[in-house]
Amino acid sequence: LEAAAASGRKYDLILKQHTKGDDTWRARHVESLCGTPEHVRSIWKQFRDDPSLGMVSPLGTTFGGDTQANTIYPHIARKYNWVGGDATTKGAFDRKTVENMQAVYSKMYGRDLKEESSTIVAGTTFWARYEALDPEAFVRVLPEIDGDFSKGYVVNQAMEHFIERLLPSSVKDRGWVLAEAPPAPRVLAMVFPQFHAFKENDRFWGKGFTEWTLLKPLQMEGLHKPLPVDKGGLGYYNMLDMKTRKRQGDLAREAGMTGFVFYHYWFSGSHAPPDHKVMYKVQEAMLLDGEPDMPFMLSWANEPWERRWTGTDANADNILLSQDYGDEDEWAEHFEYLLKFFEHPNYIRIEKRPVFVIYRIGHVGEKLQPMLDLWTKLAMEKGFVRGIKFIHTIGNFYSSDKETKNIEKTAGIEGAFHFWPQLLGGGFLPNGKKMRMAASVEDLKVNVPMQYWGAFTGFDRRPRDNAASPIQRTVEEFGTGLAQSFTAMSGAPQREIDLNLFFVTAWNEWNEQATLEPDDVHGTGYLDAIRSSLESVPVGKVSHLNVKKVTPAKKTNNQNPKKGGPHLSAKKVTLAKKTNNQ
Repeated sequence: LEAAAASGRKYDLILKQHTKGDDTWRARHVESLCGTPEHVRSIWKQFRDDPSLGMVSPLGTTFGGDTQANTIYPHIARKYNWVGGDATTKGAFDRKTVENMQAVYSKMYGRDLKEESSTIVAGTTFWARYEALDPEAFVRVLPEIDGDFSKGYVVNQAMEHFIERLLPSSVKDRGWVLAEAPPAPRVLAMVFPQFHAFKENDRFWGKGFTEWTLLKPLQMEGLHKPLPVDKGGLGYYNMLDMKTRKRQGDLAREAGMTGFVFYHYWFSGSHAPPDHKVMYKVQEAMLLDGEPDMPFMLSWANEPWERRWTGTDANADNILLSQDYGDEDEWAEHFEYLLKFFEHPNYIRIEKRPVFVIYRIGHVGEKLQPMLDLWTKLAMEKGFVRGIKFIHTIGNFYSSDKETKNIEKTAGIEGAFHFWPQLLGGGFLPNGKKMRMAASVEDLKVNVPMQYWGAFTGFDRRPRDNAASPIQRTVEEFGTGLAQSFTAMSGAPQREIDLNLFFVTAWNEWNEQATLEPDDVHGTGYLDAIRSSLESVPVGKVSHLNVKKVTPAKKTNNQNPKKGGPHLSAKKVTLAKKTNNQ
């Protein structure tokens, strides 16, 4: 502060962070306050636009002395055993704590702290407006209380605990608004790693077949195609081309996206190739040349390939590539193949565990649990001491694959992501909510502890089936869906979430017309909508404190401000009259 004053510098905002031994709690702090550059800009923007906003803390960390526990981040509530329907934060402000807060506040401002202002931000990390935090007031009183801080770690009721509660309490007491920010949305796009010829497609559909073979000659109303390269798009590219993949990464990065989810294809059974892998060249090229240089993960598209492109045809004559899941030796072989991806520095990990998505866990059936148990064991032996984080896909097959609901509970599946637009036809949404929805706004009734939300840009299978009915979303509807989803996140402190992954269908599924890539109708509109939404994630004003009145003991002379010190005036401080700017 002295250095800033000497140089004539005045801070507008202060970010307070500190260490935390609890990985989950620390992630909530970091991701909510500075998870991405776009999220930081979003918070700054709201300080700029709302002059009454004084402090922004991580979602679900702000509470008073009798706050309902269901408004608190569940990990923190469990930490302090605030569980059950009627649980509250009772005990956060005991009499000794309130008395000491009152004493320090009186030294700072010459008046009492209102009891209803008693507030804590669990973990004491926040963004604060400089005027709202008023750090000089704490500096002035520091010499009088410095000797009261603990020499080592103390669980509670020490001066450091009084001060950490006084930071947000002081902001609130002096009329500023407290708010909370959700963990930064981490947008990931589903990537179809085709757009190049390979032997299986040559055999099934004719030599040189790619997705472009279907799309390029089509003339249909409402169909969009790739924006040409000379207009800023990618054109009809070959995805094995490194420059194309680099440009894909650049476009995603410019839009504020976190990364990509590449579909992974591994087959077994009578109609599978001897080495099991299909459509793998793009992913393997990425390992070699590093493009796109973006965080990524794999999603195993574990369904058979059929002539009808549905994944449900039981007629053996229509099966192109079978999916029988093999035995333990094959599972080990599959893991060894995946390992080189898991070990890549760009692979997405949560709490040091690689994240792996499985499309249809119900299709695997009873083989899934022993398969994942083996993979976990092998991963730990290879240095991933916490194993692998397995999540699955919530979509059409959640109900049609009869084993899904049971497997969710027993196979070590820790989460699931919302796969749009399949939620529209999967029986998850009431009819009244289906009409123009483009993104998730709430958790679904499924048997996993953690749900990752998502969105979609449209879905039109007419390039594959001209009788299909298109489900289209304009750029405006997509942007509205993102805004609604991100707003819902801000009001959902009870969500069980770690890294706030957000899955978008899709990056380049051109023959389903589910694309974020620039096209000849919308240009870069969908990418622009992502960036705009990420920089406008609303904070939620704290209105749930419900502080139970705690009456401090009557003041003694020892609690009055000291007189005569060079750092503290005994004269009562009169706050300036508020203006509109405050």
